[in-house]
Amino acid sequence: MSDLRYVDQGDIRLAYRHRAGEGPTVVFLSGYMSDMSGTKAEALDAWAAAAGRAFLRLDYSGCGASEGAFEDGTIGRWRDDARAVIDAVAPGPLVLVGSSMGGWIALLLAAAMPERVAALVGVAAAPDFVDWGLWADLSEAERETLMRDGRLEQPSDYGDQPYVYTRALVEDGRANRLLDGPVAYSGPVRLLQGQQDPDVPWRLALDIADKLNSSDVQVILLKDGDHRLSRPQDLSLLTATLDDLPETPCAA
Repeated sequence: MSDLRYVDQGDIRLAYRHRAGEGPTVVFLSGYMSDMSGTKAEALDAWAAAAGRAFLRLDYSGCGASEGAFEDGTIGRWRDDARAVIDAVAPGPLVLVGSSMGGWIALLLAAAMPERVAALVGVAAAPDFVDWGLWADLSEAERETLMRDGRLEQPSDYGDQPYVYTRALVEDGRANRLLDGPVAYSGPVRLLQGQQDPDVPWRLALDIADKLNSSDVQVILLKDGDHRLSRPQDLSLLTATLDDLPETPCAA
C-alpha cells in the first residue's frame, strides 16, 4: 500500500495515497460519506500496482483521514479539495474514476480542466443528486427541518452512522448542477450502472450520456448490479474498462 500523505488546503490537511507509475494518473473520487479505504479504491490500487499504472486516491475534507468537519463540506468544496490534491501530486494527464457523488465531482473537474482529463469513468455516477435523490425523497416536514436547522440526519443503508445532510450542501449542489444543459467534456467516457441500484436510477446514466458533449460515451448496464458495484465481477469490469480505454490526447 502506498504511504499516507497530506496536502495543505487552507487551514486543514487533505489526506491522499499516491502510487507512481506509467500513463495518465488514474484518480479515484469516492462517494458521499465514503473515503479512499473502500473496496473499489483498494481494488484499483491493487490493479495499478500490478499494471504499473500511476494511481491517486484522496479523502475530501471532513472525510476519512483528512482534517476538517464533514458538515462544512459541499459539492464545490469537495471538488476544490480534489483539485488541490491533484494539482499538488499529479500535474499531468488524468483518468478520473468517480463513484456515486464522486461521479459528479469527476464531471465537474473534467468540465473545468478538459485539457488534462484523458478519460472519465463513472460508477453509479450521481450528478445533481441533491435535487433528484435528496430533496425529492424528503417529506415536507424534513425539508423544513433541514432548511430551518441547517442539518438533517437520515438512516444509512451502508453503515452504522447516519447520513448527514446540510442546507449548505443543498444550496451549493443546486449552484453546481450539471444536467440542466450540456456537460462540457468531449473526451472518452464510460458509465457503469447497476439496474438494481436503489439510490441512483439507472436511466440517469443515459441522461448523462445525452448531456455530454463527447461522442465517445459508452453506458454499461449491469442488470443485477446494485449501487456499490463492488462484487468481484463488478471490480473486474471496472479494471477491464480502464484497460480498454483508448489512448487518445486529452480533450481540449
